[in-house]
Amino acid sequence: MLSRVCRGYQYLPALRLRNYIKSKYRVVQHKGSVTFTEFVHYLIDPRTRPPYNVHWRTFQKSCYPCEVQYNFIGHYETLAEDSNYVINMFGFRVRQFPRLNILYKSYRRVIEMFANLTETEINRLVEIYRIDFDLFGYSANLSHFIS
Repeated sequence: MLSRVCRGYQYLPALRLRNYIKSKYRVVQHKGSVTFTEFVHYLIDPRTRPPYNVHWRTFQKSCYPCEVQYNFIGHYETLAEDSNYVINMFGFRVRQFPRLNILYKSYRRVIEMFANLTETEINRLVEIYRIDFDLFGYSANLSHFIS
């Protein structure tokens, strides 16, 4: 679920927002891109008002999941199995989807990005996205991110 934050960071829009984040959350001023930690500080800052940009907005605020009667919800962590289930359900003939090495690289990337965050920062992110965790059947126990 928090991979959405990582993807949102990768699509950090507008030079104005990037400059704002650097001016507010950069401890030592230097040239360079907004760091993931600076981006997280922006998200968890109580002065930052939702709704966020569409890339990191909660699903609850983005697509109104409660208004749709879903009969299947797939998870990124089980995308290979979930994809095969849907492919078989519709009778499609596909060799392998998705490529498993891409899934592993994405998971490792999320772990690496969260490795620099404190337990408090991770817990504050969880609170922002808690309803999404619940809606999509994810555990909000992120002890595997906390060293």
